Amino acid sequence: MRLSGHVNVGRPVDRAACRVGGWGWAALVLSIWLLCHPYRGIWHDAVIYLVLALNERMPQAYARDVWFAFGSQGSLSLFDEAYAQLLRWAWPAAAAKGVALAGGLIWIAGCLALAVRLLGWRGGAAAVGLVTILNPPYDLGPSLLLLNESFATARPYAMGLTLAGMAAWIGRRYVSAGLLSGAALLLHPLMAIGGMASLVVLSLGDRKVLGLLSLAMAGLIMGAAWGWSPLAPMDPLWESLVRHTSRIVFPVDASSVALDRIVWPLAVLLLAGRVASLNHRRLYHAVAVVAAWCLLVAVVVGLHAPAVLLAQAQLWRVSWLATVVAALAAVDLIAAQQPGQRFITGLGLGLSYVAIGSGFGSAMVLAAYVVCCIPSATRLTFSLWQTHCSKRARVLIMAILLVSTAGLASLQFDYEVTVPMVGPLPEHQWEVPAVLAYRLLPALLFWGIWSLASRGRLVMTPIVLALALMLWDQRTTAIRLVEAGYLRASDAWLQQLAIQRGDVVYWPGNSLGPWFVLGTAGYAQNVQAIGIVFSRAHAVTLYERMKRVRDLNDEDNLFDWMGSHEFDLHSSFYRPVVLSSDAIRTLCQDPQLDHVVQGQPAQSLPPHADALRSSSGGQMYAYHCSWLRR
Repeated sequence: MRLSGHVNVGRPVDRAACRVGGWGWAALVLSIWLLCHPYRGIWHDAVIYLVLALNERMPQAYARDVWFAFGSQGSLSLFDEAYAQLLRWAWPAAAAKGVALAGGLIWIAGCLALAVRLLGWRGGAAAVGLVTILNPPYDLGPSLLLLNESFATARPYAMGLTLAGMAAWIGRRYVSAGLLSGAALLLHPLMAIGGMASLVVLSLGDRKVLGLLSLAMAGLIMGAAWGWSPLAPMDPLWESLVRHTSRIVFPVDASSVALDRIVWPLAVLLLAGRVASLNHRRLYHAVAVVAAWCLLVAVVVGLHAPAVLLAQAQLWRVSWLATVVAALAAVDLIAAQQPGQRFITGLGLGLSYVAIGSGFGSAMVLAAYVVCCIPSATRLTFSLWQTHCSKRARVLIMAILLVSTAGLASLQFDYEVTVPMVGPLPEHQWEVPAVLAYRLLPALLFWGIWSLASRGRLVMTPIVLALALMLWDQRTTAIRLVEAGYLRASDAWLQQLAIQRGDVVYWPGNSLGPWFVLGTAGYAQNVQAIGIVFSRAHAVTLYERMKRVRDLNDEDNLFDWMGSHEFDLHSSFYRPVVLSSDAIRTLCQDPQLDHVVQGQPAQSLPPHADALRSSSGGQMYAYHCSWLRR
């Protein structure tokens, strides 16, 4: 592997072509992103980013919340402050939608900037379209984090800016690269450090890179041996809570690590660094080296040495960068072959991708890399294909590969999963196969327009973009009603329920109610378990509170409790729908809890206040712990 040498600018970009067709290519890729990644509202990590922004806007409301009482990762990012400023002008539902759309735009822009720098406009659009449609995961195993997110988080912003910074760097615009990478670091440090490390590797020679990586590894080992507190292991309770609750941070065991999926991008980068365009090989090797080192540390830490600092650094996140650049490298690798070999190269890479999970995906690419590294093996393989395979045999081999790829693809992408598809009007809704609506049809549409001549493409792209914009918002009417009520009547409801903003509320059956309906602190909800790796006090306090709630309920009040784990704070037995009067009295003995609010009255315990929920027609009943502690 060769890392030394000068960084090349890459293929020269035709300025006239950029002016005429650049916006058309960008609009086409954006259209496909909108079609493949519909907006479904405030869910997943968008919930956390919204409450982080609300905390910036009105910190007195959430100061006693268990999520903020011990600090939060929001202090490491400027994203929350920017989001909070937007919330001064728009309600949460509109603000979250705008943040999600802007994040998608920046992700596409950054990815396209790097792809065009490496592959030109046509090849770059093909590569970005491929990444957008496939949308692979990049975590260690559970496949919870995807490259393209269509909800409001800081991640797509940091990703797009990181990729744009790399494009500027290989274009020798070092000031722009520094500014873009710095902006990514300010928005989401964990997502940006992989890109910045790759730029460091690009600027150093082989010996310096190997020396730096060796020193870093030695420093980690010695720091842990000498008892440096950030490298000390997590205590057993904290580790168990993180391991079972935050499975993107730690794998539960070695069998849960998606090794084949993790290695595949590295194998493609190594192969492309050997046989792709000469100008780009150094970039592919640099990203492969950084990703391999980070993933090695992350797997060792996750399985054998759960050190606090390394667990919080989450070095496995560099996989997102390796996955994106590997997709660009795959297109570059195909384009670098002779015209007659491009189809078989693309088919082989496609077969290896859909074979991921079987254990053979990365092995196939690594085998190709080994063959390319041995001149005699390369000559033998080429000779066998050219001189010992008849035309009929070649067609038969390619047919077998094509059928195998199609068969594995049917297993890789679950055709049985259906999703609600909302028409231009929210009341129009159909159940459709997800792979058909958000993969196959957009892929066929993209390929059809991508294959058109320039004039036809410029005519069709605005039509597709307009259609994509109309269909992007896939929130159902029920979701829209719920989100429309966030914070709108919080002041009136707090007054009617005799609750002060900033009081701690427990609301069984509604994990987001204290945060977004009442706009005040929550006592113990499963959503607050996100981010427990950043604070032991947060993790243990939440565990103790949720365990206290669980112990108050019998099995009749629980649901789906089979298979739940005590240290998994997302388990269903930590989410009772309603509390009995005795449970409310007992829970209120905790001096940290001020009120219990629920949608059903507790028998034999009259509520101290109630309020009509106009958005849903339901009723809220408030029980004040200060009265029950008398």
